[in-house]
Amino acid sequence: MRSIAITLALVASACAYSVSQPSSSMGWSTSGGQPLTWSRVDTDPTNFTVVLTNQDRSVLHQDQVLIAEQDGVGQTKVSCNPPSGGWPVGNHFRVNLVKNVDEQNTILAQSSEFTIKAANTTSS
Repeated sequence: MRSIAITLALVASACAYSVSQPSSSMGWSTSGGQPLTWSRVDTDPTNFTVVLTNQDRSVLHQDQVLIAEQDGVGQTKVSCNPPSGGWPVGNHFRVNLVKNVDEQNTILAQSSEFTIKAANTTSS
């Protein structure tokens, strides 16, 4: 009986919002808007809030809401604009898709850890 419950829990978690980008192999840069892509199933909420987070508070002092209300049904890709102070640079960032601005602890999906790198600049 216990193995059935574990299997059902794994199946349920596999059938929900899933963030494919950013990822550990494809992070972001500090150059303008950055891509967020996801997949969903019909039972997922139709909207979510996008939050940038990092457990290292010396890199990101507090979580940043990037998009307050995103339609999750009509599209599966959006460009996230930088927070008001610009993109932070560093490792161990995650993007959380949460229920809404007021319920940020209700995480619907979470990206893998990724890096935000400074954009390449060249001078002539």
